[in-house]
Amino acid sequence: MKRVERLLQDPLFQDYIARNVELEHGEKFCNHDLQHAIDVARITYILVLEHQDLGYYINEAGLSGRLAAKETIYAAGLLHDIGKWQEYRTGVDHAAYGSRLARQLLPLAYFNENEVNVISQAIYEHRNIYKDMSFLGERLHRADNLSRACLQCEFRHDCVKFKNKDMVAYLLVY
Repeated sequence: MKRVERLLQDPLFQDYIARNVELEHGEKFCNHDLQHAIDVARITYILVLEHQDLGYYINEAGLSGRLAAKETIYAAGLLHDIGKWQEYRTGVDHAAYGSRLARQLLPLAYFNENEVNVISQAIYEHRNIYKDMSFLGERLHRADNLSRACLQCEFRHDCVKFKNKDMVAYLLVY
């Protein structure tokens, strides 16, 4: 997955993750660091594989094959929160802002225009579930929620994400 490796090594990607970590310093829960991004990427890919949806995703997204599908899934997971630092600073929606940042980063890692559109749309959609979202956007949303060990979190009773979480799916994964 050479293109995913390029993303991980990209100085801008590293800077955005570092900004998230810096602004979340001292936070005890729901951090948006590299480990969270990797967890979401892996869980998204697992969700697609467990439901045997890889072939569907390749066709639905107009991708060239299995490797392109895997790389786009991982790229979406890695990039889904890269705009979180800007949300902390200005209040802008991190999903929309992160989608714009992804459109700048992805071509540098040799993702083609179609792949950039698929990934950016999923990042834009990952924050909320709604009726007509893309296949990857829905899986990314679920993976983001499943990536948190909310049942053990001392702050869960005050957490909006916990209150809206699909706990049946959560219990099946953990």
